[in-house]
Amino acid sequence: MNNKIKSYAYLLLAGFLYTLGFPNILNIYIPIFPIIATAILLHFFFTTKTTKERIFGYFIYNSVINGVSFYWITNTLQEFGKLPFSLAAIMNALYAFIFTPHYWLLIILLFINDRYFKKDITLFKYGLTSSALAGFITTIEYIVPQQFPVMLGHPWIIFSEYLGAARFFGLPLFSFFSYLLALEIIRIVKLKRTSYINLISLCIFIFINPFLIDNSQEDTLKKFNVRLVQANISNFLKTDSETGTYASTSEVLNRYEKLSSKPFNKAKSLDLIVWPETAYPFSIKTSKPNIKESQVPKIFQRIASETNAEVFFGGYEFNRINPDGSFYKTDYNAGILLDKNAQVVETYHKHVLIPFGETLPLGPFNQWASKLIPEMAFFEEGEKFPLFSTQSEVQFISSICYEILRPEFVRDYLNSVSSRPHVMINLTNDGWYGNTVEPEQHLFLTKWRAIEFDLPILRSTNTGISTFIDHRAKEIKRLDYGIADNLDLSLNLKNRSKGYQTFYQQFGFWGVLPIWLIIFLFHILLIKLKYVQKS
Repeated sequence: MNNKIKSYAYLLLAGFLYTLGFPNILNIYIPIFPIIATAILLHFFFTTKTTKERIFGYFIYNSVINGVSFYWITNTLQEFGKLPFSLAAIMNALYAFIFTPHYWLLIILLFINDRYFKKDITLFKYGLTSSALAGFITTIEYIVPQQFPVMLGHPWIIFSEYLGAARFFGLPLFSFFSYLLALEIIRIVKLKRTSYINLISLCIFIFINPFLIDNSQEDTLKKFNVRLVQANISNFLKTDSETGTYASTSEVLNRYEKLSSKPFNKAKSLDLIVWPETAYPFSIKTSKPNIKESQVPKIFQRIASETNAEVFFGGYEFNRINPDGSFYKTDYNAGILLDKNAQVVETYHKHVLIPFGETLPLGPFNQWASKLIPEMAFFEEGEKFPLFSTQSEVQFISSICYEILRPEFVRDYLNSVSSRPHVMINLTNDGWYGNTVEPEQHLFLTKWRAIEFDLPILRSTNTGISTFIDHRAKEIKRLDYGIADNLDLSLNLKNRSKGYQTFYQQFGFWGVLPIWLIIFLFHILLIKLKYVQKS
């Protein structure tokens, strides 16, 4: 078989193996496979002679991942962005060029070397270069923006109860050791050699994780009875209700009210009812001088009266009226907390908007583009980081949809509030993606924030999956996709000290650098020792 065809066949296999480390259409899950897939891809990059072949190979690799894991993008662009099928399908195919975008930087650097330096790169020859390359790829993976941030360290989450290092070094350290193992696999297969420093470092990393788990019982517990309402509203019903159609609006609101008002538990009182992202279909105007004087829809007054509970709901908060009558940034995608008297307590505005659904990546040309695509919601970006306080003395922060996939965003939020929250409430609407693998993928990636920040997560969704994730990223209870029901929870939340922070919250990505430096120094010492012995 021609060597070039054989290389592309290996890349097809590698793309398939990569998908099996994440939720996928085949429902097969083997977390070591993405590391093997990455080894095949990196070997291809460094042994291929032309940039054109690297780009074509990269496209083959990502196209398989696209087809097995991200096939839902076409339908989403139709539903969410109001794009015709042909254009949505083309954009889905083009996503293969921007999935794992950090590899583009690697391809460009190899092109520069081929064009101007013409050096034969033997990166697999030494353990030092393997560890340096693993650190470099981890860095660009972390800092290069991604629409759906997927990193090589993510599959470790299935061992979440044993990942004690996560609250110290976060996802980057797990990606680093994943890349290091991938590079050592290449060295073992191609060169029949390995770096003992790299393998010992990896073994120490795996061994020490369970011993870094915080098993302290010193924290007091805060009792919290909460209801996540999953109304399972279809895309048509949701969008039609937002236009004011009476039948659709009535169906949506009646479904939410009926579920919210169900008896909770005869022995316990309900503290908080949570509705998912943009559950209430109309824009709410809050009073700027005194937020408690805001006009609140009567449905919330009835729910508060019947349940004697506070309500935190996803909706639209009015921002401004444009002189030209356009809807450009007239509203926020918001989370709004109401007290037991149905008065507005505080609001959160979504910061990270989704391209082609809530904004476009056109910067100053967005306002012009909004006139050409009136169906698309161009929200105003949020700026504040509120700390919500309930009457049951539970404090929480909020995030909406994909915001929770960005660790630096969550870090900034936690470092901006005055005291330690008991929980994060994530409001999501995954209904746009249909009955696909996306809700599982979204949830899978979300779990990392729990162990990085030692913070439980309440995840409220429209169509599923609604769940409670504890501080070790373990799902306690869930409502699966397509179910209309309540997820009722009686929680005992850790009452951390006011200034409590994980090491990762304090230092973020920079906290990983000392680990890399130690490994690097050991390599230098070994090289120096070998040099002395030869002398």
